[in-house]
Amino acid sequence: MPKPLLPQNDPNSSQRNSALGHQQTVYEYDHNSLPPVVLLKEVPAVENFSAQYVSERVLDTSELLPNGLAAKAKSFLDPLDELQDYEDFFTVVPLPDVAKVYQSNNSFAEQRLSGANPLMIRVLAKDDPRAKILEEIPSFKPDFEPLFNVPNELEAGNIYITDYTGNDSSYRGPSVVQGGSYEKGRKYLPKPLAFFWWKPSGLGDRGKLVPIAIQLNERVYSPFEKNSLDWLFAKFCVQIADANHHEMSTHLCRTHFVMEPVPIATAHQLAKNHPLSLLLKPHLLFMLTNNHLGQERLINPGGPVDKLLAGTLDESMHLVKDAYENWNINDFSFPQDIQNRGMDKIPHYPYRDDGMLVWNAINAFVSGYLRYFYPDRQAIANDQELQAWAAELADPNQGNLKGMPAHIDNVEELIKLVTTIIFICGPQHSAVNYAQYEYMAFAPNMPLSAYQNPADLADPSESMTEDKILGLLPPYKRASDQLQTLFTLAAYRYDRLGYYQKAFKEIYHQSPEEVFAENQSILDIIRQFQQDLNMVEQEIDANNKKRVVPYHYLKPSLILNSISI
Repeated sequence: MPKPLLPQNDPNSSQRNSALGHQQTVYEYDHNSLPPVVLLKEVPAVENFSAQYVSERVLDTSELLPNGLAAKAKSFLDPLDELQDYEDFFTVVPLPDVAKVYQSNNSFAEQRLSGANPLMIRVLAKDDPRAKILEEIPSFKPDFEPLFNVPNELEAGNIYITDYTGNDSSYRGPSVVQGGSYEKGRKYLPKPLAFFWWKPSGLGDRGKLVPIAIQLNERVYSPFEKNSLDWLFAKFCVQIADANHHEMSTHLCRTHFVMEPVPIATAHQLAKNHPLSLLLKPHLLFMLTNNHLGQERLINPGGPVDKLLAGTLDESMHLVKDAYENWNINDFSFPQDIQNRGMDKIPHYPYRDDGMLVWNAINAFVSGYLRYFYPDRQAIANDQELQAWAAELADPNQGNLKGMPAHIDNVEELIKLVTTIIFICGPQHSAVNYAQYEYMAFAPNMPLSAYQNPADLADPSESMTEDKILGLLPPYKRASDQLQTLFTLAAYRYDRLGYYQKAFKEIYHQSPEEVFAENQSILDIIRQFQQDLNMVEQEIDANNKKRVVPYHYLKPSLILNSISI
């Protein structure tokens, strides 16, 4: 492994350029399989999972009972008799804590802030026309009056929404959802709009987010329905919509797929010993192979997305495409996304609070590293590999990384860009991936489909019953498959954020100490990063002691370096 050098300082430029030329023939963009998503045509052998990775992953996922066979013996296509039956799947693996509280309003609201998909909620602007829906709520008595006043709370920025209707610019799903099919009929995707209020603190209460209304099929539900099952039904519909948004938009598209062009352009334009390549490679490890495996086994015809999610496979992939179209690397950097959604002021938001601690630690690490190799603006300007990397990622006919500058002018711009890439590949992906088990493996909390038409079940002339709700939820086989798939996705962790021994051995067959043997300052920067992450962990642990529901998914010791699962 040659020592880390910028191209303008490398005496072996011809050998360096020859190696890059070879890489450009091996890594080929695929713009046709899922446009506008940019993928890789064929995964080079060097990107494949290692034997160690495969053996560890198989071992970590071997505990799960095959297909939930330890549950009650039933026809695989029959619905379950009662909600309690869904707990019977968890005879070998632990029952998630959410299973004991998922029907409560507190759990429903808290999942918007610290659940599997905490990136959907946003503040409702006072002039937003959707606020008029709140006028249809029949009553706020007895819990909210006289404290709650809609105009005042809108003015104060205390009303929040999650919009799955397709009418909000932050979430544009298909205008019509035909729905997929299964052996006994159709699946359905509800398209609700949910409203929440930040209820201020009172005696012994620090304040909390509470649900206040759900609009579904033109009807507005509230927590004060005469039949409490009506409200429970509406919450189930929100959870189904949120599960589909999580899997297709938040998780698959806005971590896995938006990052796929980065390792391709890195292989094309940055030499193996380029300092930026050395920084990025551990955070890109196994991503291309993992994404390709997902295309073959998760989003393929007859695969889990096709079988378990609500839409047809084409409709589910439409959600991916739409999420890709509406994403860019500037607006979806972690701090900017929080600000854009108006989530910077709500008193309690674990995803934001823990995420900012991790973001700041990554930013400090990236800043120290890049300033070491780019001590002045001229070093940036003279780095032709860096500029070619940026140009390729920005080019719509190549990387098509939306928001990417075609030219890097200064180190500050590069620091923000690289921090965003590392954060998406590490913390953001880990947060939305590993929360899947706690919040989505137990099917009644977040069903992946509705198995009855919500519009038919919501007929106001007929009372909502528990049998109707059970008919909405996944039957035996689908609930079993949901558990098995999500357990597999969330069971294995390859490495740990900021600890690079394992990744460097995989990529370079050397340790960081050997690669940076002549750059003691870089080794010191890495060690400082690890110390900063350990301090972040201590702060998150302290925060969790004060939280009603602990949030573990951004603890640095539980974050991967890369999208390796």
